[in-house]
Amino acid sequence: MLKQFLMFALCLSTVVVAQEDDENVKAQETIHEKPPEWKMYSAGAPVVAFAVAKDALWYATQESVYSTALNKVGQQKYPQMGKIPSSDVTCMTIDASGKVWIGGKNGVAVRSGNQFTSYTTEEGLPDNSVNDIAASKDGKVYVGTENGAAVFQNGSWKKIEGLVSEKVQALVIDNKGAVWFGTNRGISVNDNGSWTVYDMKKGKLSWNDVKALAVDARKGTIWAAVGEKDVNSFENGVWKTYLEIQEGIKTIMVDSQSRIWFGTETGLIKFNGDEWNTDSKQLGIPAAQIQKLYKDGGGNLWFANESGVIKLNNPYPF
Repeated sequence: MLKQFLMFALCLSTVVVAQEDDENVKAQETIHEKPPEWKMYSAGAPVVAFAVAKDALWYATQESVYSTALNKVGQQKYPQMGKIPSSDVTCMTIDASGKVWIGGKNGVAVRSGNQFTSYTTEEGLPDNSVNDIAASKDGKVYVGTENGAAVFQNGSWKKIEGLVSEKVQALVIDNKGAVWFGTNRGISVNDNGSWTVYDMKKGKLSWNDVKALAVDARKGTIWAAVGEKDVNSFENGVWKTYLEIQEGIKTIMVDSQSRIWFGTETGLIKFNGDEWNTDSKQLGIPAAQIQKLYKDGGGNLWFANESGVIKLNNPYPF
């Protein structure tokens, strides 16, 4: 049975260095004395992906996919999703109509009503190994795979042509509806059919290997984790580079106050535009590792850690 409980922890912040072109910017140390209040949805194992529906939390461990009701006790396990197994899931999202989409190493599945429909290369995916998935406001669903990207529209998949590389590792849709494809050779942006490429030569990325992407809904800024340790941001046509932040950044989230959260193999990082905190124990969110981050429509923050999913309610105490 899924357990829910409240915990408290102190929240502090520390210092690292950011770089914009040739100018170094040093952060100042601050202390947050009010502890954050959070709710834990225990999974009993590391959560590798999750999505928050209207009345349920969907999440995946390496073994299987589960759903749990948000406002009442109840959990269900799904060992099979249509014709594909529910193991080795990598990503989830909720589309504009409320359907749950799940991607993994075996293809894609969508939950509609009480049943799954699955898709593989036989139904038009460019590859069965899916790295990321994103849903647009107009009802389209995009997937990035080890061998290309595709969009699902009007009941069928269409392969996307024109990418800088076929290995698509991250996706994000910006405030204007443009789709950003993060690959191992840079970023391709499709804005209503017009392509732009950003890489180490075209656009000043510090590395071409893009591991994660996110958008700041308030400012329109795009955030990217690139290479082994770097973070890049794009705002008003200009790229900004932050070097040597931390290894193993897997996921990025922007909260309702435009502070940037990074999930890593060793925990959390938070950046408020001036100050960095790379000590996850001081942030007040218990996590030895973070696989996925998400901000819901109400501004609440969700963290997938080594034992479940944590929810931090908006407004935040820091």
